[in-house]
Amino acid sequence: MEWLIRTGTTLLIVAVGFILGPVLKKGIIKLSKNASDKGALTFIGSGVSLLTKIAGIIIALSQLGVNTNVIVGAFSAAGLGISLALKDNMANVAGGMQILFTRPFMVGDYISVENKEGTVVRIELMFTVVKTPSAQEIIVPNSLMVQEIIINYSRDEYRRISLQFPVSISTDVQALREICIDILKKDSSVIMEKPYEVIIDRMDERSIWMGVYCWTKFDEYWDTYHRLYDAIQKNRFTQTIEPPYESVQILDKS
Repeated sequence: MEWLIRTGTTLLIVAVGFILGPVLKKGIIKLSKNASDKGALTFIGSGVSLLTKIAGIIIALSQLGVNTNVIVGAFSAAGLGISLALKDNMANVAGGMQILFTRPFMVGDYISVENKEGTVVRIELMFTVVKTPSAQEIIVPNSLMVQEIIINYSRDEYRRISLQFPVSISTDVQALREICIDILKKDSSVIMEKPYEVIIDRMDERSIWMGVYCWTKFDEYWDTYHRLYDAIQKNRFTQTIEPPYESVQILDKS
């Protein structure tokens, strides 16, 4: 009978540990809504959840009469073995700690990593979650976040727009430049007080690649970006600006 009571108590403690861990994590994450550094609290929440589960297992085993020192030693040995086997995961944990201490970005920042852009929504124990403008969640290992080149657009109030498009090699570049500058001036989101330019980016035998560069406010970037592209495309038709074309050779088969 006593053995059944101990076994039941042990299972109950383990269950409490595995239930309490996620609950504590959710509670800590809720606190992050009003915190200045949300990433730190989401990271801590992940760690607290894991430690609570481990503590539940240790306490449960001690209820069965297992020596606590032996348990701790076993966990230490197991931890060492797991660390060696899962060194990449440990690198992710270390990367998460580096992110929290150096703060290259925080939750809510809009960043670019590995040619992907989005808003940082969570910094977990081993990975960071980035949400793209199309509402897709990208899971990036923390070790990769500290190794790759990251662009943090949220650190500046303004963002530079870069538009490139091809036109025919016979295009009147000066006339096209005036059309594009007129488009920039008519768009209220384009900050004309900051440097802007319409230039030839590159050219080959068949086409000229034009580049339009200007500045807008960070939170108006995408709307302005697409609006300018639409305006340029409409003017290409109304002003009969020819797109590049492939030369066609007709072979005489007679």
